[in-house]
Amino acid sequence: MGVEASVAGGGRSRCGRRWRSWLGASALVLGLGSAAGCSTVHESLGTSDSPCYVALPTATAAVGVAGHFDGVRLMTVSSLKFPRLQTTLRQAGIVSGRVCLVAFKGNFTSTTVSHPSGRASGHLAVVVLRYPNGTLVSTVLFRKLPTRFGHSHLG
Repeated sequence: MGVEASVAGGGRSRCGRRWRSWLGASALVLGLGSAAGCSTVHESLGTSDSPCYVALPTATAAVGVAGHFDGVRLMTVSSLKFPRLQTTLRQAGIVSGRVCLVAFKGNFTSTTVSHPSGRASGHLAVVVLRYPNGTLVSTVLFRKLPTRFGHSHLG
């Protein structure tokens, strides 16, 4: 009887190990699956401004070779508190929704940028683009940027 109990106990022990091993493997697969699901849903630059990055070629063409990319923002029209940007949007008939703002540093004049607005010259240009189609609204020239432009580089 002692030998039989020992053999039976050993069988239960192996079965218990198999069960724990199977549970561990299942948990690992489920964990990896859920992590992969999260990453595929959020494939972007990790910022809410990501949709505006597709408008970079249009924005770059608006300032030409005179500027260096400084940053991009996706903003609601109602959150723009800078008068020059409000005036530019109002003149274009944009009173609500969202717009992409792409900032450049350099030496700009109203004759060297597309659809100029604001000052006649400046060291900063903000290209205003319609969202989501990315069409150019205006290029506004400034002495200093009217808002923070985060995520100013890729990588």
